[in-house]
Amino acid sequence: MKLKVFIINLLIITAGVQIAYSQELNRRELAEKAVNYSHLLKIKRNDIKSTYYDKQRAMYTYIPKVGVRGGYAYLLNDLTINRDITDLKSNGANYLGEAHQNVINGIGNSGLPPQAIGIMTPIVNGVFQNIGGMMTQMPNELSVSLNDNHLWFYDAYVEMVIFSGLQAPNYAKAAEAKAKAQEAMLEKDEHEIIIEVMDYYDKLAVIEQSMKVLEESQKRLDKQTQFADKAKEVGLATDYDLNKIRIAEKDIVAKRIELNASKDLVLQKLEQLTGSSKDELGQISPTLDIWLVDENEINLGNRAEIKAIDHSIEALERKHKAEQFTALPQAKAFAHVVQGASNKTSVDPVPFVGVGMQWEIFDGLQRKREVQKSALAVSSMREKKQYADEMVLLDFEKKKMDWKVATQMVDVAQQKLDGAKTGLKIRSEELKNGLVDINDMLTEISDYEKYQLEYIQSLAKQRHTAIALLDAMGVLNIEHIQN
Repeated sequence: MKLKVFIINLLIITAGVQIAYSQELNRRELAEKAVNYSHLLKIKRNDIKSTYYDKQRAMYTYIPKVGVRGGYAYLLNDLTINRDITDLKSNGANYLGEAHQNVINGIGNSGLPPQAIGIMTPIVNGVFQNIGGMMTQMPNELSVSLNDNHLWFYDAYVEMVIFSGLQAPNYAKAAEAKAKAQEAMLEKDEHEIIIEVMDYYDKLAVIEQSMKVLEESQKRLDKQTQFADKAKEVGLATDYDLNKIRIAEKDIVAKRIELNASKDLVLQKLEQLTGSSKDELGQISPTLDIWLVDENEINLGNRAEIKAIDHSIEALERKHKAEQFTALPQAKAFAHVVQGASNKTSVDPVPFVGVGMQWEIFDGLQRKREVQKSALAVSSMREKKQYADEMVLLDFEKKKMDWKVATQMVDVAQQKLDGAKTGLKIRSEELKNGLVDINDMLTEISDYEKYQLEYIQSLAKQRHTAIALLDAMGVLNIEHIQN
């Protein structure tokens, strides 16, 4: 018994969850699903992120760069160093004479016995005479050969740009403006997806409403069949009349088949747009209501196309400034530690710091051409802005007219439907009184069915023009979607 109660409660909970979920799948939430699910929008969002990375990369110009360079070389020949020592020889002879005189003076003032002074003086004179002779015999150029064939070196460095000629900040702002232009165009793509989802959602509503119309027509034909059977018994109807009713029923069957096929296609399309399963979408029971629009909300400057062009102009202007600033010098601070050695020689690490500047004074007129091209790009984009303003205004006026006409056509369709309904009642009374035959009644039923379907189609068209008008006004968003 407890198991049965548990199963019943579980079924009730499951049914409640299904009902709650089906209520959540309204127009607004389906639009959100489509925007979040769209593969195209995801790709474009990645493109926007990539553009923001370009902005960061431009500002990374000022971040210090740390690295190490190294190398190795093998010398095929010995390294020879030559030096001219002519000046050193002459200077060396002078220094030698002074040194000789200082030694002789030192011996004479030393307080040694005269015998010792007499012995040492000739010896010192002889030594310095021999050294002087050697100086005159030395060559005027010395040559040293180093047999160090294996050489290596490394350079550990830190470099930082301290002035980029104002190019980095302008390129960064250009990238940011470009990203905003991409975001505006992404918004336009989102609007197109929302409109497409709403159209298919309303198509589903048209199919559901059309199915109800066919059910009502079938009920009327069933009544006509009963009436014809009784009329035949008293000779007021024939087999021909009954056959006409059966043909009308087959028409309803054919229309139902077409509607079921259309519904399946619509569900497949909604599944592809939103990522929801056909079973979930099949639980939806949409309705069709006229869609009113407040024209006072108009904001043409908020149109995605206009915002995209505005940001594109800003991006091109920033790029133009960056091209102009290429004439300015660039400065960089640096610090290095350099060391090298060979198989027989080593050099201690040599640290040094400094500031470098690069200034390209004349570049063969390349800079001038780039500045001219960027100026033309800015001018062309401003012309596009003026053209876009004109086209946006024209598009708004057209969409507003379409919406007004579609709204009026709903009223016309309603009046025609009311007239057909009145005519159907009149024909029904005339048939009962024998004033018309079955064929006239079937024609009236068919006309009433046609005007019902026409009214449903007019509602769907009016809703399409309403959401298109919201887009043209620049105010379309998820919050404006009617459930």
